[in-house]
Amino acid sequence: MRRAFFAILFALLASAWLAGCGGGPPAEGIRTGLDERLAQALPPGTVQLVGIDRRGSQSDTKAPTGETRRVVYFDAELKLLRDYDFGAWDSPGVAGLVSALGAGPRGISGITSGGNKAGDIIRAHGTALYKREGERWVSVLPAGYRPAEAPAVATNAPAGPAAILDAMRKVIESVQKDASPAQRAVIEQELTTAHANIRARLARANEGYAIAAGAEHGQYLRFAQALVEGAKVRAVPLVTYGGEENLRLLRAGKVSVALAQADVALEAYEGKGVFAADGPHASLRAVGSLYPEPVHVVVRGADPARSVSDLRGKRLAVGERGSASRVTVLRVLAAHGLTEKDFKAEEVGLGPALVALRQNQVDAVMQVIGVPSDSIRDAIGQMPLRLLPLDERAIASMVAQKAGHFRATIAPGAYPGLLEPVRTIATAAILVTGPDLSDTEVAELTRLVYAHGRDFVARGSAQGGQISAATAREGLVIPQHLAAAKVLDAMAPGGGAAPARPRAAPGASAPRVR
Repeated sequence: MRRAFFAILFALLASAWLAGCGGGPPAEGIRTGLDERLAQALPPGTVQLVGIDRRGSQSDTKAPTGETRRVVYFDAELKLLRDYDFGAWDSPGVAGLVSALGAGPRGISGITSGGNKAGDIIRAHGTALYKREGERWVSVLPAGYRPAEAPAVATNAPAGPAAILDAMRKVIESVQKDASPAQRAVIEQELTTAHANIRARLARANEGYAIAAGAEHGQYLRFAQALVEGAKVRAVPLVTYGGEENLRLLRAGKVSVALAQADVALEAYEGKGVFAADGPHASLRAVGSLYPEPVHVVVRGADPARSVSDLRGKRLAVGERGSASRVTVLRVLAAHGLTEKDFKAEEVGLGPALVALRQNQVDAVMQVIGVPSDSIRDAIGQMPLRLLPLDERAIASMVAQKAGHFRATIAPGAYPGLLEPVRTIATAAILVTGPDLSDTEVAELTRLVYAHGRDFVARGSAQGGQISAATAREGLVIPQHLAAAKVLDAMAPGGGAAPARPRAAPGASAPRVR
């Protein structure tokens, strides 16, 4: 018995020693570091760390040669000390929380679209990265991990198909007795439209409809997957190159709904820019804005460049063809006086571009993407990187064009180690549709997207935490579908007038599209 007792005691002591040394810092050390990161990422008095449980650790396989690093896993519970909207477009919000906790979107639950209340509890599965310095463990940056990859109509009319048909028959019969040719034409058109809508909706109910999303592991695809997860709607998110291709698929009738950048959607609507050869897409309509997508300009920490204007003659990763981001990036460079002759463009996606930056094969990576970008956050953890600001003159020029761009700031705390605001521009990620969906389907989709209390973050979309009815018209520069506008009007406080539209396009209340 004594031998067994000492064996157990030795095992416990060894376990404690490993937790304090070989296994990284103990829970109290993690708590201190997490408190500091939360204080940097969110306004003072926003959250209180009420509980933390250490959940083990592992060696960091990406540690520099000669360094001992550990990735520590923990569960944390945060309490909101005041009302706070993590979806606000002008604050770190979800980005600050994700970066401070080192958590993937599916690792955080409790964020409520439309705003959280004081006393709400947010739970997270987080990570932190530490390196060994002598007998101490020193915090490096939140390690982060990639989230797991994801996928009744109200009416006053008579209930039931038979009752509705009977009511319609009575209307038609009462009109037919002395109907004019114009009245008969109205009846025939409406019946034909109803017949076509019913057949189309039945097909979509059975087979679902496609949503043109974006690149594999990208933000658009994650949002589309989070949107349909657990929902009654039958929709299939598609992997695509991004917004430009999405708009072409929508116009060709190959999808019913698509995600796109507002600025490039305007080009498609007007038949300009990369869509000049196609002509105007007059039936294109917005369901609403989702979240802001700021322009990121990433360089190595030691690079002497201090602004985009300093990138003349450099090798720039501008995004791959077919992506809306590439269109906007070239426009940003032009606003800084840089034509395609003034730099060497590398047309690669964000992931390969960041690898090329690390290997000194490109000098800067430019991307239009929601905050936080997992890829950029991961890259910051592997090497010193900086975000360059845009020149004020270029920002003013692009905003003045009223082409879907607005001033934006990447807030301190949005990424690990980001201590100063970064001046940039942004465009809105928007949900768009064409004439395929009926008014009823568009209304249902609008309610699905903007219903108060949805937790898209827990379903895998960090940017989904910024979606709300209050910002659904921010940055819109193409007409909004009338059915979507009516739903959003009803969601406004008091169910009355719609929220202000500071950047809405002329004609945003255009006639509905059949």
